[in-house]
Amino acid sequence: MPKQKLPLLLLGLSLTLLLALVPFPVHATSTLVQQNNGGCLGCSSTLSVSFTNYVASGDVIVVGVVVADASFVLNSITDSLRSTFTQAVVSVNSPPPTVYIYYATLSGSGAETVTATFSAAAPAEDIYIYEISGVTTVGLATATGSGMGTSISTSSSISFQPGAFLLGIIGTNNFGGTAAAGTGFTMSTDNSGTGVTYAQYSISGAPSPTSFPASAHSTVSWAEDGLALTPG
Repeated sequence: MPKQKLPLLLLGLSLTLLLALVPFPVHATSTLVQQNNGGCLGCSSTLSVSFTNYVASGDVIVVGVVVADASFVLNSITDSLRSTFTQAVVSVNSPPPTVYIYYATLSGSGAETVTATFSAAAPAEDIYIYEISGVTTVGLATATGSGMGTSISTSSSISFQPGAFLLGIIGTNNFGGTAAAGTGFTMSTDNSGTGVTYAQYSISGAPSPTSFPASAHSTVSWAEDGLALTPG
């Protein structure tokens, strides 16, 4: 082999070895640790729901709240670990409902009960709670929508990274109705007993961007909040 070609060959081999050692980018993935929900008809001015298991410091708590009458306002979200909750988004329809999403990063671990406090005792109230690990609240994205009919989705789409945690909270004026999750979403089990609210979530499967699609079995007045939390 000519001497002038040897350095070029060695350089090529070195570059090949270096590229082989460079890891391909791996997307982080969020994890739904646990969830729960509850509701009431002929409610008081407060509504509480607890997680079955202890929560972990550093995880994010997401809370969805629906009030079936727009004349009643959600005043605050508190919890047993004294977390600081921030309102991410709210949407209102007329006729009702009003839908809220709040979130907080846990600074401690232990038993966790979340309480929603309203301006007065409402005819119907529902609360959904989620513990999520592997996400950051920095750069979260939200969307809202409202309308009348059987087709539900937010009015604008949002984009998100692979592995993001997506949550859609839906309120309707149809007591005893049913709803189906959109493509790539899973409907949360409804323990509320009111039959007017629904929640759907996704960690993988929903295409980006999404408008949090869902469908109702009959014509309803509805409002929906959507939230995306980035893995991190």
